[in-house]
Parts: sequence; C-alpha cells; structure tokens
Amino acid sequence: MLTTVTTAPSVGLDQESCGRHGPPPRSGIRTWARRGLLTIVATLLTLALIGAVYQSAATRTDRRAYPPPGQLVDVSGHRLHLNCAGHGSPTVIMEAANLGMSAHWVRVQQQIAASTRVCSYDRAGMGWSDAGPGIRDASAISAELHTLLTSAGIPGPYVLAGHSYGGLYTLGYAATYPEDVAGVVLIDSSHPEQFVRSPAGQAIFKRTTRFGAVIGLLTRLGVTRAIHLLPAHPDLPPEQQGQVKAFNSSTLQVTTSIQEFRATPQTSEQVRSTPGLANKPLAVVIAGEQPSDWLQLQEGPAPCHPTVFTRKSPGRRTPHCCTQTATPR
Repeated sequence: MLTTVTTAPSVGLDQESCGRHGPPPRSGIRTWARRGLLTIVATLLTLALIGAVYQSAATRTDRRAYPPPGQLVDVSGHRLHLNCAGHGSPTVIMEAANLGMSAHWVRVQQQIAASTRVCSYDRAGMGWSDAGPGIRDASAISAELHTLLTSAGIPGPYVLAGHSYGGLYTLGYAATYPEDVAGVVLIDSSHPEQFVRSPAGQAIFKRTTRFGAVIGLLTRLGVTRAIHLLPAHPDLPPEQQGQVKAFNSSTLQVTTSIQEFRATPQTSEQVRSTPGLANKPLAVVIAGEQPSDWLQLQEGPAPCHPTVFTRKSPGRRTPHCCTQTATPR
C-alpha cells in the first residue's frame, strides 16, 4: 500500500520569515515619522516658550537697571522721553537714526550744552518712550515731536539735527512747522530717494525688510539678547553703552525700528512732496571717507535748497562736533 504524505508548502515558512526579518509595514513607518515630527515640534515650542520668558524677564530687569535720565511727557495718550541740558537759544533738537535713541547723542549733547540748550528724545517705541499708534512715518513722528516740545514747554526756534534715517524726520518736521525752525543739520543723512533711485537701492530696501522680519522674531524669542546681535557702539561711555545694549535687545525697540523702516515709502514720499526748507540754513555733515554714490546723495538731501554747508568730520567714528570751516555750496 502506498502512503501519501502531505507537507505544508515551503512558501509559508518563507512568508513567516519575511514577516519577522523584512521591512516593517508602511503604517509603522508613518507612525514613527509622526512621532518624530511631534517631538521636533514640541521641542521647538518649548525652546520658544523658554526664550520668550527669558526675554520678558530680562526686559523687566533692564528697565529697573536703567531708569530714564530725562522726563516722560504725555503725548496724546502715550509718553515720550525727553532729555534736555544747557541754557540758551536756539534750542538744538537731536533726532536719532533708525534703531537709535537719546543715549547715542551723549557726547554731542555734552558739547553743545556748554553753549546753548540741547534736547535729545526717544521716538515712540524707542528707548524709554511708550509705543505709539499707527504707521511710524515722518508725518506721525513730526506731529508727535511737535506735541512733545509744546507739552514740555520747550520754546522755539529750534535747530534740528538728524542723524542717518533721522534726517528724513528732521526734514519732514522743518517743512511742516517752518515757523519753529531756525536751521537744520543733517549728519550722514538718509535721502528721500535713497531706496528708489537705483535698482541697487531698491534691492537693499527689500533685503533689509526681509532681514528685519527675522530679527523681530529672534528678538521676541530672546535670541538677539542672548547672542548680542545688536551691540552698543564701543565709543559710547560705559553707562550709555549699557543703556543702548539693553534697549537694542528690547522687543519694543527692535520691532518699532522695523516698523519705521517699513514705512520708508511713505516717509520718503512725504519728504519729497514738501516745499523744502525755503531760506532756512542747512548744514550737511559727512563722517570720514564715503563712496561716491553716497556723496552724491549728500549733495542734495533737501531738494532745491539753495544754501547747503558741508563739513567733513575726521575719522569714521560716531558724529561729533566739527571744527573745520563750513564751505557754502
């Protein structure tokens, strides 16, 4: 008798072996990917929260460490910081650059105070001043400065001194309130056509605007403070270095500076559309050696102005009082 023996197909063993040692099912891969992604997101959110808490606590500490050296004056519901020194007339009003504040003017203010009254101030959202409403363009900033000087009882006429981007605000104020202005000084001033005259200028504006968005986020998360991304100028005295370093890490100051720069199209148009300075004296101060295209802009920061005096200050340091004789142009 023949006996038939039936055995299980070997393929079953092969499938079982493959199940034990082969690649995991696709559903398993997706599960691990989701877990990994959630871990990364949770870690980033935790770090962001830690950074935001650190930024908030450090900002409060800085406020206590550096009280305002001047007075806080109410301007239509928010306070602006005003710091005056010296006696005499006309009063010199100093307008800082973008990301600048009253502390940057300390050496200049000390020198000018020996001969007349001089005031530095912080625009809304800068230094010790409260945040301001609306778009931070030349029109808003000039109106707030006018209210500040009136509320503080600082009589005109004023000599306005604007550094870099602050030069645009100075020109805007002088054109809006000509009866208050005795003269204007522009120190390496921005030009109302600086970012529109050439493709290179347009590219710089776009690049700086994008960079500002990144800096704003980094500041909110405490990174700007932690890595000292925006340091104080080494030529400042130690006390003012500490003040500038603290406020350059402040979320309010950095984001306000970004808002001011983003308003460049409005500010530039407002300055271009003004009737100019009429017969007001104008001095243009240029620090050190500069590129030719920048010098060309400095030749005409106030359109159609007939009398411009240019002085060159030696070196590449922060602005200081010049000693060279002015040459009319």
